[in-house]
Amino acid sequence: MEIMTHQKYFFLLLVSILFTAITGCHLPMNTSSKDQPIQERTAEWLNESEQVKQNIASGLTAYLSLQDPFMSMAARVHLIQNAKAHLDLQYYIWEDDVIGHHLLSDLLKAADRGVKVRLLIDDQNGTKLDQTLAQLAQHPNFEIKLFNPYKYRHLRVIDYVFRFKNINHRMHNKLIIADGAVAVTGGRNISSEYFDASDHFQFADMDIFFGGKSVEQANHAFLQFWNDDLSYSVQQLLKHEFKSAKQNAGLEQIRKRYADARDFPKSAVDIKIQQAQKQIQTNLEQSPVQWAKANFLADSPDKIRGKVSEDQLLFNQIMQIMGQPKNHIELVSAYFVPTQKGADYLNSLQQQNIKARVLTNSFLANDVPLVHAFYQKYRKTLLQHGVKLYEFKPYIEREHRTWYEVMSGNVIPAKGKNSSRLHAKFFDIDGTVFIGSFNFDPRSAHLNTEVGLVVQSDQLQNEISTLLDTLLPQVAYELNLNEQGQIIWLDHQKNGLVKTHDKEPETTGFQRFVIKLVSIFPIEWMM
Repeated sequence: MEIMTHQKYFFLLLVSILFTAITGCHLPMNTSSKDQPIQERTAEWLNESEQVKQNIASGLTAYLSLQDPFMSMAARVHLIQNAKAHLDLQYYIWEDDVIGHHLLSDLLKAADRGVKVRLLIDDQNGTKLDQTLAQLAQHPNFEIKLFNPYKYRHLRVIDYVFRFKNINHRMHNKLIIADGAVAVTGGRNISSEYFDASDHFQFADMDIFFGGKSVEQANHAFLQFWNDDLSYSVQQLLKHEFKSAKQNAGLEQIRKRYADARDFPKSAVDIKIQQAQKQIQTNLEQSPVQWAKANFLADSPDKIRGKVSEDQLLFNQIMQIMGQPKNHIELVSAYFVPTQKGADYLNSLQQQNIKARVLTNSFLANDVPLVHAFYQKYRKTLLQHGVKLYEFKPYIEREHRTWYEVMSGNVIPAKGKNSSRLHAKFFDIDGTVFIGSFNFDPRSAHLNTEVGLVVQSDQLQNEISTLLDTLLPQVAYELNLNEQGQIIWLDHQKNGLVKTHDKEPETTGFQRFVIKLVSIFPIEWMM
């Protein structure tokens, strides 16, 4: 029986491949409608004091950095629960887990009270949410699209064979906008590990809440993607699931499922989130949020097609605003592959007395070890030219339990080690800060679309520099060169002592050999 099943699968695969070869590799014509810009409701979110009105009239942006994962979660919930008319969201990953369920439940409640919800998810996200998305799309106020879909969503290997150039470009954007007035962007996807709620490991990340002038740019960027021909409605892509949901009262099923959910004591979580929301609301009303000139920047969806000029690429947009450093540059990037061009640029800074420091993942902390192979090629020359390098440790001891541990009663992780990974993407140059989805690697530069906020603020830059000064000795290995010119890793201990490693910490000789071997292959452009 098992042999018959394998034969059937092989036959279907063969037929699909032949069909693809005959019919071509193009997606079907997109039948979804195009939307018009929405009316912004800024005054309803930011208090209407004369100073706030003056700030907005001057083109300034209110901002609040969100390093703490729970506050970042609360900020998103605050936007969803307080939206009056519109919610626009676009994400690279939206997982079928406790955090994903919690936010989808809140979005459904928003749709029930009359808020128009538009949710755009990159199709790299997978198919686990297909049934849920088809059920939610039954709601007249809930529109859902998938960006750059696989033609064969359940036999994706065929796309990799015949459409690799198309699917190798992804929408890596992370953005939520409420009423066209306030927004959150940054590095976090919608998944438990980004909000200290995973049973396996946690991502260290950074987001930023913002409202005011720059949100107009965010609205424009979202609408560009939403109306693009690569954004397909779930009604068109998930015809079987959509039809099944319609016939089986799928909307009521999902309402019941969310109402009966027992992922953790929801009432306790709601109380905790309400407390955090209240703090955010107080910030908005009393204006302890900071104001500064800011620009929301985004790649064009045409980048997916390879049809943008160099000037249109997000990195070049960023550098045009931020300019060349005169005193210092600090980079935090989960995936750091500077390429020879980027390494030469960083290496040249010491000659100009410009300080540079970089934080990225160590080998064991990197969830994409392949990236590490192409980063490690540049370490020695960067250190030789005075660039300060730090690598995030794979295990970070936490002094306090996370909010999820407190709410759920779980212990993360059960075996006692606190597995951690860096996922943040931000950098600052002389009082100007970028926080967004952009990694310093060829993939972010040339393949995926990215977004982020550039804030011209000495205060924000000082906050970030102070944060790095405090945290780096605790969470990262400091790289240096010994007297023989070889790389060493300095591990700062709690007791003030420093442990020195002359090999990549906690790696085997075989792992180091494989990484060196992989770095020879001409695939850096994909990293």
